[in-house]
Amino acid sequence: MPSTLRLSSLLGAARAFAGPVPAPPPRGRFERPAVPDDVERRLELVTTRARRSVLDPLARERGTGTVGFPRRLNLPSLDGATAAAVQVDETTCGAAVLAMLGLAGDPRAALRLASDDDPADRFARLQHAVHAATNRRGLVVAGWPRTYGTPPWGAARFASYGGVRYTHRVAGPRALVEAAVDAARAGIPVPLYTGGDVTGGWESAVPRHVVLLTLADGEGAEGSAVLYEPSGAGLHTVPVSALLDPPPATSSAVSPSTADRTAARVRKALTAAFGGWPHVAWVLLPERPGRWRAGATRVTMEAD
Repeated sequence: MPSTLRLSSLLGAARAFAGPVPAPPPRGRFERPAVPDDVERRLELVTTRARRSVLDPLARERGTGTVGFPRRLNLPSLDGATAAAVQVDETTCGAAVLAMLGLAGDPRAALRLASDDDPADRFARLQHAVHAATNRRGLVVAGWPRTYGTPPWGAARFASYGGVRYTHRVAGPRALVEAAVDAARAGIPVPLYTGGDVTGGWESAVPRHVVLLTLADGEGAEGSAVLYEPSGAGLHTVPVSALLDPPPATSSAVSPSTADRTAARVRKALTAAFGGWPHVAWVLLPERPGRWRAGATRVTMEAD
């Protein structure tokens, strides 16, 4: 049995949870959800920083950052509070990711959280509510055990970014991660499940953690990507090329070359972005519920 055997590899070979890669949104920046008039009026009374935290909960306007230097993601706040967007326990990584995805697509929900006297407590309660919703009917007729986190199919059923809905696929073909990068480049965040292989036991070979691909730039394998990692509320920058083809964990060179050291640095940054795990095991991708319509400078989604 190969030491790098993964559950996703077995499921992929069996064509389980497989299917065609959903058509990506058109290239260009996806139109972010419109700001309701009542939200806009409220935001006219707050500071620029508070307004930005509500309308850009994933801090995408800050750009891609630098590889190896993660930044902290704070929750939206109207009074300048700096509570970290962190998962509340070891089972709620998926719930935290889905909650932040929802806030990014719903300015009214982001404003409600930002207006709370204790945004961190409200975010914790939101995570528990999301976790309960995603795990309901997780086993078709029974709930998915809370201790196992959030099942990908439950996450896909719940996930929403504005009017965009999601489907899920077992990772394996590079085309799936490429589709995730394309979606992020178009402005649609994508949840990714990460995991390990049987070298750490069978419990490591299943999807173990959830992160959010929030942003990507460049073309093809070029450019940078940003991932929100909820256990530390970090925004991690990695090269798109490493996301598509992760560098090896170790180098066989006795005296590492500059290229070896660079690969090791990128591998370290990627592992941190994946929450300590080495690879993508499952992907949630935006599913076209209507037809994508290109505008002059932006792209919007028009339902059939």
